[in-house]
Amino acid sequence: MKHQKINLMVFLPAVLLFCTCILLAFLDNAAFVSLTGTLYAWILDEFGWLFLLTALVVFLVCIGLYFSPFGKIVIGGKEAKPMMSVWNWFSITLCTTVASGIVFWGAAEPVQHILNPPVSSGIEALSSEASLFAMAAVFRHWTVLPYGLYTILAVVFAFVYYNMRQPFSLGSVIAPLIPEKGRSGVSKAVDFICVFALVTGLAASLASGVLSINGGLSKLMGVDSNVMVWGIIILVIGGMTVIAAVTGITRGIKYLSNINVAMYIVILGFILLFGGTVFIFSFGIESIGQFIATFFSGTLFTGTAEGDPWAKNWTMFYLGNWMAWAPVTAVFLGRISYGRRVKDVIAMNLFVTALFSIVWFMIISGATVNQLMNNPDSGLIDAYNAGYENVIYQLFKNLPLSQIFIPLYLVAVLISFVTAADSTTMAIAGICSKGIAPDSPEPPTYLIAVWGVIVAVVTWIMMSVGEGITGIKMLSNIGGLPAMFLIILVVISAIIISIHPERYNLVDKNNTIDEKHKTN
Repeated sequence: MKHQKINLMVFLPAVLLFCTCILLAFLDNAAFVSLTGTLYAWILDEFGWLFLLTALVVFLVCIGLYFSPFGKIVIGGKEAKPMMSVWNWFSITLCTTVASGIVFWGAAEPVQHILNPPVSSGIEALSSEASLFAMAAVFRHWTVLPYGLYTILAVVFAFVYYNMRQPFSLGSVIAPLIPEKGRSGVSKAVDFICVFALVTGLAASLASGVLSINGGLSKLMGVDSNVMVWGIIILVIGGMTVIAAVTGITRGIKYLSNINVAMYIVILGFILLFGGTVFIFSFGIESIGQFIATFFSGTLFTGTAEGDPWAKNWTMFYLGNWMAWAPVTAVFLGRISYGRRVKDVIAMNLFVTALFSIVWFMIISGATVNQLMNNPDSGLIDAYNAGYENVIYQLFKNLPLSQIFIPLYLVAVLISFVTAADSTTMAIAGICSKGIAPDSPEPPTYLIAVWGVIVAVVTWIMMSVGEGITGIKMLSNIGGLPAMFLIILVVISAIIISIHPERYNLVDKNNTIDEKHKTN
């Protein structure tokens, strides 16, 4: 076992830049929010089209890799055995990627799009066309496009780390493109940028989760929304995250992920049963058809022709956020892919998880649309006007047994964030460490705790200064720009590797040489 030490060349720049941004926000939050918002708006204006094109190309490349000879390569070599069962692999993969997003947006996003369809589409609000458009948009935002980003990075990282024997670094994913002498410096720069983007994203996501949980507690028990309550919720979530990450993949992360998936299934079953079963299935199938029929045109819609900002506000915004999160998250996904064929990694990270997401939104969003369109007294519009986080609670309130399922939903939100944060916190700690290797994969416990504390403290501070978390969220999304260029390079790496996989598969090549020596 190797002794891991902190990699100061990655850790210090990320922490210092992080603290500098927090200080700027604390001193003049309005200016900070304005600056980050202006910068991100410029990024979408100049590169939004490339976000869309990159996501589409990545998805198509993943399909190509699945059917290529490269798909038959085993991560870690022919003798490698999987780290866990298929079920545990699925539950950990799903929970690592969805966070609390699908729980929160499953009800809120379709209402948003039904009430506010793109002006350029000519679709009337609250019409049947608006409902189909909303579902197709939701499927685009939450299924194969974002999961394609995770998948391409996870596959390439797993292969270069386990089969090419490259360092545990995000920079390793472009090893086929860079001479060996220049890899170290590039790797440190890539690691620093991606860690910074994800940590800011975790803080923004934690803040959203805190507000959602606080909103539920307010409806159930009249709990006020204030700094003290936020601090308590952050303390609980942060503590659970660190404990789960410290106990490792085979214990804390695995058990929480299994519990989380079980809760997802219970929530889905309940809403399917009481939310209008026939409507959900009928409307869901029609929505999937609309999603498929408009997949390419919807994915590449920029709104430029008619000056419509809808795509920038939603699809481009989402993809920028996904791209900021994907690199570090994919490090964890690649790590747990040991012993699986490349095509199985693609199937799990792209097809299976996207299928679950389709089912989730078909049921949750379908029930929401059913109430919104067919029940004038649903109260969903009033809930929407009061804030996105209120829509899901109103959905449950309109169903039987709401006093049971609203608390269940709150627990699901809590665990959903923890199961995403624990794996990414572990990945961040690993990237900021030296000595990580297949035979010594765990980062130092203290470093996991340090990152957990940093995210928790910063979230509480930024929430305390008003709209401070808005600037941090913009800062995270800005990280999507360099991440996008990294992803483009990863696609090129993947294509190069797939053309001659035997040339790069050092593990099996060395094993073959060893066998020949033994025979001789």
